[in-house]
Amino acid sequence: MCLAQFFGNLSPFQIIVSAVALLTGAYTFYKSFLERAKISMYPGDAVRIVKPANQNDLYFHLMCNLVNGSTKVGTVHRLEVEVTGPQKTFCAFTWYQFYKYQEGAQSVGKDSDIYPVSVPKMDSKLLLVAFHADSKPGFEWREGEYEFKVLGWVNKEDRQEVSNLKSSVFRIQITPGKLKELSSAAVNSFVTVPVVEWERQHR
Repeated sequence: MCLAQFFGNLSPFQIIVSAVALLTGAYTFYKSFLERAKISMYPGDAVRIVKPANQNDLYFHLMCNLVNGSTKVGTVHRLEVEVTGPQKTFCAFTWYQFYKYQEGAQSVGKDSDIYPVSVPKMDSKLLLVAFHADSKPGFEWREGEYEFKVLGWVNKEDRQEVSNLKSSVFRIQITPGKLKELSSAAVNSFVTVPVVEWERQHR
């Protein structure tokens, strides 16, 4: 009865057309005014562990792709990585600079300090990010499996808010050979450790 009053004397065809127009309008309104930016992060194929000048420091480089699947511009204000190693050792890393490959792509150098990264609607942006451990009680690179969980704050400047980046969990395996490479590597050079497994995290 209510539907009949709403559509009046319209024919079934006219009712279908009207319903489609109504749904289309609602979808357009949502996309234009209500939808929030949704940025997903996809890791590259490897983690590059840096041999620091100071043995007490921990650094790694990560290539990642930020993909914005929404119709809103999204700005990533911060990236962090939680790393869990063998025997459940744990260390939190924070982005501290963007890097670039030097001539020949065998070494890297600083590109710029960290700044908020905007990703246009329905677009993507490739980042080369260096991460540094602020504190690392009992953590070091050893032989074994490491799990990396990426956290990010999209359109949120306050780190105390909940991470809302659609992130990835991925893993690397440091073999005795890679550990030997790292030990004998030159200061500020890196050892490339392939990503062996990764999975999407839904938030």
